Amino acid sequence: MLLYIRRNNLNLKRNDKRNKTIGLKGIVIALLLTAFVTALTGITAKAAIRVPLDSSVETDRNAGTELFDTKCFYKNVLPLNISLSNGQDTSLLKDERYSTSISLSEGTEIMVKSDTAMHGIYIIWDSHIKEWTLIVNGKDYTYGKYGFLHEYIELPEESNEVVIKVPAPDNDAEKNISSARVSDIIAFANDDLPVWVQKWEPSTDEADILVFSTHSDDEHIFMGGVLPIYQAERNVRVQFAYFTQHWGGEKIREHEKLNGLWLAGAKYYPILGTFADAYSKTYEGAAETINEDEAELFLTRVIRRTHPQVVITQDVNGEYGHGQHIFMTANVIKAVEDSKNPDYDADSVSQYGTWEVPKFYIHIYGDDQTILDMRSPLSYFDGKRAIDVARQAYLCHQSQQWCDFTVDDYGPYNCAAFGLYSTTVGEDVQKDDYMENLVSYDEQAEIKRQEEEAARLEEERIKAEQEEKERLEREAAEKIKENEGPDVKPEKPAKEHSLSGMEIFIIISAVIVLLMTVGFVVYLVASAQNKKKRRHRKKRKHH
Repeated sequence: MLLYIRRNNLNLKRNDKRNKTIGLKGIVIALLLTAFVTALTGITAKAAIRVPLDSSVETDRNAGTELFDTKCFYKNVLPLNISLSNGQDTSLLKDERYSTSISLSEGTEIMVKSDTAMHGIYIIWDSHIKEWTLIVNGKDYTYGKYGFLHEYIELPEESNEVVIKVPAPDNDAEKNISSARVSDIIAFANDDLPVWVQKWEPSTDEADILVFSTHSDDEHIFMGGVLPIYQAERNVRVQFAYFTQHWGGEKIREHEKLNGLWLAGAKYYPILGTFADAYSKTYEGAAETINEDEAELFLTRVIRRTHPQVVITQDVNGEYGHGQHIFMTANVIKAVEDSKNPDYDADSVSQYGTWEVPKFYIHIYGDDQTILDMRSPLSYFDGKRAIDVARQAYLCHQSQQWCDFTVDDYGPYNCAAFGLYSTTVGEDVQKDDYMENLVSYDEQAEIKRQEEEAARLEEERIKAEQEEKERLEREAAEKIKENEGPDVKPEKPAKEHSLSGMEIFIIISAVIVLLMTVGFVVYLVASAQNKKKRRHRKKRKHH
């Protein structure tokens, strides 16, 4: 009986253990299936854009993608001693990883010390922040005006110690954030900075080219030629604006976004949207997570704020069918029209004015496309081609390398091919330049400067001539005054008169007449005397 009970208990325990094992396995399998289905949805959509290698164009798609370490690990930096006023561990601030950061409450002080005097510091924030205070040699300086996530500061004076006062988080840009976050702090001994140090300029209000990108990495996969060719090589002002943000999910993509832009030659800090990244296959699906009116308003305000000569955006069909791509492009089309309408959004009209976009391009739109040359060497990148730079920039998006994306200037997703959707400056003829028929803002400024300089020089010439004339007149007047005595009246100058031809003829004629008259008189006198003499001779003969 005891043996039976023991066996029965043993069987119960085995069954219980088996049931628990089966239950645990079921849960694991269910989770794996869920993850697999979720991933498969994304992979299926993304895998569709892989372009087979075109051996007629190139033999190695990865050739030339070694501009610098795509992980952007920090090199050539000063060893630092970093401590916090709250005593918190600071090891994560020196681990060279964007994926790690520490949360700090407002007012916390970060003390940064170096045995070598620091010339500049580079702060990698991990959240939107407001203006903050830097203390250098006992003096307070304010930074963070533009909210740069990667912020380089050249110190107002070199120092072995600086203090960073942590600001309040920017709750307007990122909801439900109770503290600011910092990822890394780096310092340098001089201004010979590594290429990965980003020295951003604020977003420009006069963009030659405004590019709308739905997500972080779309800018290289579908529009990879714009930055290296226009901003880097030609120094044309290129402003990027992102429709969605990744703070609610893979926030490391916010860092990768900046790294890729900077590597590709960006200069102006991107304009960041607030809409959440979410996958869908249709416009309607995207509209379930993003309000259409808010999207249209955001895009219109970006256009009015930046006054672009050219607007560039993604395919109307969502490239590979991504609903948010379709949604954004449809609303960019609306925004291009809205931006010139004075009745749409009075607030932005008051702040920025209305704006009519001269040229508007859409990726792979239409049959008669304008296609950039992505294969010519670029001097800015020491002979690298635009296609090399675009691929390298995409590799900065380390978190997305599991996807089956490729960056190519051929095939159905050609990142160099765009159709002219609308224009106010005429159709493209050369079909290889988005700035055709336009003059860049910098060139306009130079032309204006030259015209103003020419006008200034002409004004100075006229003024100098007038001053010289007045000087000569003063000298002449002074000379006359010097030649005059105090009691001497000025002599009247002899009246000069030159004889005309007729007067000379009359005088000569009068002289001739006078001579003839005198001659005739002499002749008469002589004749009379001769007659008188002849009479005297005749009288003598008679006597």
